[in-house]
Amino acid sequence: MDQIFVRSFDAMLELRHFTSIILACICGLLIGYERKARNKQAGVKTHVIVCLTSALMMIISKEAFLDTHDFDSTRVAAQIVSGISFIGGGIIFMRDKKISGLTTAAGIWATSGIGMAIGGGLWFFGVVCSVFVMLIQWLTHDFTKQHQIYQASINGTVGDISLVHDIYQYCDLKQYQIANVDVKDIGGKYEINIQIENDKQISIDDIEATIRERHIDFKIKKVKFKSSENNPQ
Repeated sequence: MDQIFVRSFDAMLELRHFTSIILACICGLLIGYERKARNKQAGVKTHVIVCLTSALMMIISKEAFLDTHDFDSTRVAAQIVSGISFIGGGIIFMRDKKISGLTTAAGIWATSGIGMAIGGGLWFFGVVCSVFVMLIQWLTHDFTKQHQIYQASINGTVGDISLVHDIYQYCDLKQYQIANVDVKDIGGKYEINIQIENDKQISIDDIEATIRERHIDFKIKKVKFKSSENNPQ
């Protein structure tokens, strides 16, 4: 009778653990799908693996060392938090002098926490937090999408360095923001690369006309224009 009870208990426990793993995979898949739909660095596979592994390590932390004397089960769980930072650090990078990937890295951190909650038996909180993460990503994405940053890059050579001062005056008049100015001395002339930003459309023609009006010898090599989200995540 006792053996039957033990076997039944073990079967129920294994079923509970199996359900935790499946639920963690589903939550990770949903969060990862939202990130993949936004063409972010970490997608479905990354989030599923992170959530599944976090749940598995929580189960191991709780159950695998019950027969060990004076074992602190929180040590295994604590390593999840520190270990996930390596993945998050690999996602965050700088592009065009803007930091990108912060939201995706935070999402992976949250996904790990959700996996830990599910692995620890807190299924309800794990599912609720998964829904909250997806809602926050969706709502804030639609909000930031309405705030566009228009960028213009002008590259050319000029004999008078005062061009930079004239560009500053022009941008101040038009309320444009100069993101970056690079000046290189190339033997009597200067190669200038100017990056301008604005939350409204930038008139490249007006900028070129202003430059040529004051600096006839300015030879424009390249003009680049693009529109991007204010907060790349």
